[in-house]
Amino acid sequence: ADWTPEEVTALVRYLHEHRAERGDTGNFRQSTYANVAEHLRPLHVSGKIKDHKNVSIKWGALKQTYNAIVTYRSKSGEHWDNECGANIGGALAAESWGKYIAVKGNVHMKPFRNKGWEYLEYLEDIFP
Repeated sequence: ADWTPEEVTALVRYLHEHRAERGDTGNFRQSTYANVAEHLRPLHVSGKIKDHKNVSIKWGALKQTYNAIVTYRSKSGEHWDNECGANIGGALAAESWGKYIAVKGNVHMKPFRNKGWEYLEYLEDIFP
């Protein structure tokens, strides 16, 4: 399913508000995903209307991004802030960044070379 930025924001905010419903694995019940899908209906613009499966898949992708950021910023010597992201500047840093992004699993970090992630604080609350 294609997701608009407004739908993603509504998804994250909804799950943030209902974070007490999160299970041990970081996932939510199917009923919670169904409630999110219903919450998203007024934002539908085109394409398939989101259902609980689409919501669950999108949540999985958001968790992957969150985990990639957590892993990156826990590495010794790596810079991260939620305004400038990895704050990559200069040829040597760019080369190192390119190698890091080329590794499978690190691709989720690609958008955050020099910018933060607008959902990070929400996910930090969901995963204390």
